[in-house]
Amino acid sequence: MLIDSISRLIFRRAIVLFAICVGVLVQGKEEWESDALLLYNSASPEINDLRARSTGNERLRKYAMALGMLHREPAREENALLAKSVFDKLFGINANDDVGMASAYYLARILHRHLDRPDLESARAAYRYLFETYPRRFFGELAFLKYLLLEFYGTDSSESTSDRLARLEGMGDRLIIPDMRRGYHRSIGEAYLSYGLSETKAYEHLKAAYAIDTSVPETQLDLMLKVSKLAELHGDLGVAIGALQTFLKVARRDERRPEIELRLANLKRQLLN
Repeated sequence: MLIDSISRLIFRRAIVLFAICVGVLVQGKEEWESDALLLYNSASPEINDLRARSTGNERLRKYAMALGMLHREPAREENALLAKSVFDKLFGINANDDVGMASAYYLARILHRHLDRPDLESARAAYRYLFETYPRRFFGELAFLKYLLLEFYGTDSSESTSDRLARLEGMGDRLIIPDMRRGYHRSIGEAYLSYGLSETKAYEHLKAAYAIDTSVPETQLDLMLKVSKLAELHGDLGVAIGALQTFLKVARRDERRPEIELRLANLKRQLLN
C-alpha cells in the first residue's frame, strides 16, 4: 500500500545503530528523539545490541526479548502472540515511559500486521489511542501515520473519499516531528493524486513535504519529480526547476537523468521567455 511503503521508507533509518539509555535524554535533544531509539523494523543485529546493553535494566531486557520474538523468522502468529504477552505486561506496568509507549505501538502493530487474520478495527482504535494519548512523542506521531493508512484504505465506504480526506487533513496539524510531518503531507498529497480529487491540494501537500529537510534525500526522489510536475502545472517554474536540480544532484546514477536534464533545460528556457 502506498502510505505504508512511504512510512517504511521514512523510518527505515530510525533503526538504532548506537547505545540506548532509556529514560536519560541527551542534552539538546527533543524528548521524542529518545522514544525514536526504540523503533526496530526487523530481526537485526541492533536488537541483539539492545539486549546486550540492557544489563541492569530488566524492563529494557524484556522489551528487547519481545522484539526478538516478534521479528523471528519465519514469521509466525504464535511468536507474535508471545511477544504481545510481554508487551502487554510492560505497558500495564508503566504506560508512560519510553518502553511503555513503544510497547503500546507494537501492540497496535501486531493487530495490524502480525496476525494470520489482522484485526484492523482494533488496530485503528489502538493507533488512535496512541496519537491522542502521546501527543508530540515519537510513537504517538508514528501511530498517526499508521492510522492514516487504515483510514484511507479500510474505512466505512459510506463516507465519501473527499470528505474523508478533508477530515484527516486537519488532524495532522498537531505533528511536530519533521519526519512525521513530511510523511503526513506526502500521504495526503499522494491520496489527492491517486483518487484524482485535486491537483492543487496534492501540490500544496507535496510541496510542504518537499520543503521539510531530510538527512536521506535519496528517499525523496519520486517526491521531487511529482513536485516538479505539479509546480509546472501551476506555473510555479522556480519550484519546478529547483526540484529537478535537486534530483540531479542527489540521483547521480538514476536512469531517468537524461529525461530530467531535458525537462530542466526546457523549464529554464520557459523561465527566460
